[in-house]
Amino acid sequence: MARVGIGGIFHETNTFAAPTGLADFQILRGVEISSSSHGARTYLGGLIEETGALGFDAVPLLYAEATPSGTIRREAYVALREELVGQAAASDLDALLLSIHGAGVVEDIDSLEEDLCAALRQRLGDKIPIVATLDLHGNIRQRLGDLCSALFPVRLNPHIDQYERGVEAARCLCEIVFSRTDFETAIEQVPMLFPPVPTSLPAFVELDGLCTEIEKQEDVACARVMHGFPYVDVPCIGASVVVVARRNGTDDARRLARRIAAALWERRDQIKVQSLPPEGAIQEAMQDGRTIVINEFSDNTGAGSPGDGTHLLSALIAAGARSCFSHIFDPVTVAQAAAAGVGARIKVHLGGHSDALLGPPIKADAEVLGLNHGLFRVKSPMGTGETIDLGLLATLRIGGVDVVVSSGRRQTLDDGPFIKAGIDITQFPIVALKSSQHFKAWFEPRCARIVTTDPPGLSPVDVSKLPRRRLQRSMWPISTDVNYRAEHQAGQEPA
Repeated sequence: MARVGIGGIFHETNTFAAPTGLADFQILRGVEISSSSHGARTYLGGLIEETGALGFDAVPLLYAEATPSGTIRREAYVALREELVGQAAASDLDALLLSIHGAGVVEDIDSLEEDLCAALRQRLGDKIPIVATLDLHGNIRQRLGDLCSALFPVRLNPHIDQYERGVEAARCLCEIVFSRTDFETAIEQVPMLFPPVPTSLPAFVELDGLCTEIEKQEDVACARVMHGFPYVDVPCIGASVVVVARRNGTDDARRLARRIAAALWERRDQIKVQSLPPEGAIQEAMQDGRTIVINEFSDNTGAGSPGDGTHLLSALIAAGARSCFSHIFDPVTVAQAAAAGVGARIKVHLGGHSDALLGPPIKADAEVLGLNHGLFRVKSPMGTGETIDLGLLATLRIGGVDVVVSSGRRQTLDDGPFIKAGIDITQFPIVALKSSQHFKAWFEPRCARIVTTDPPGLSPVDVSKLPRRRLQRSMWPISTDVNYRAEHQAGQEPA
């Protein structure tokens, strides 16, 4: 029975945010990986379940994940890398499955994923297959494809197909191990930098159709568009295309990747996010008369933003809008509310502690409506069954807003934080939350309309607002004169 190691270090790094230390990671070892992933529709859930179904001897190693945040401290990453690599080397493995992101950045290391896979290759040698799943918001280049036997990016945003990608990766590994199939991974970078957008946009529906047709070819295991992650200042960022094909002596993988990349480039002007200032979004919502969700795009903890921005919440309070809000990250205010107790009235300086860009603290009188622990399992189609722990929650009423204040940082995926805070969202005409896209998987079918607001923040719609000093090439739409050469699109190397 072939022994397959399972693990990874997973982080989406926003280099404009505060650094990430070892304490910010949830670290799972051995059977903790299997038990935490049981029944979860996640990458790990798919990897582990399918590995068992295929008859492999699964060997869970180490898996470390942190909520998206700033550049990872080097000593924290090195400690995790050395433990994972050491375990892999000592486990007498026949193959390795990884769950990695693609946008990890460490102090002095621009690509966590390349560095990790290079370290694994150095210790395990070239004969051990390494197959990995990826987030479509990874910033990747050909070197990662060369280090791995195959890569399988998630294809949808919101990422409701994580589990399927884990299954897909495990099946590919099975073919490599038992059928001795050799795969080639081609990665074509496209000079496009855009904010998180849903794959339900017509442009991406068309592109997914093209990828699906290509995947029907006998030798193609995977054809995917990766959107890239724009909230990073490293040399290699932006969109890309990944094609994994059985090696047959031709350049089919490279040629197909460039074909898809050309189709993506042709649709660049269709990739847009419509947004309003907070006051405009609230005005629209108050006039609608139905249940409206307002999402604060630019302070999305799922994109590494701090989660304590005050722009939208301040505007809701000022407008007197009857609404509920999930959630603002402020452990100090939670502790203050807990000390005062339910029913107390307290003077708060809520949020606005991390970065002046995200607005000043809200100085207000607040009623403590509830104190609860924010531990729950995700029911959204994205990450179903995953456990989220927001720490102690305080539910405060400020004016007409019932606001959830958390001790932990995660974006709002479904109504779990509201329920744990004692809030019934059906009783509010406006439901406000911090997220850019992933919330839509659960909220979109349950609300009349979604209105996006984009006040100043560290994950803005307009990606040109963030300073960039390390780009190695011009990127659309930051530069309008980008030269993505026609001959390169046709399959020739650029001059």
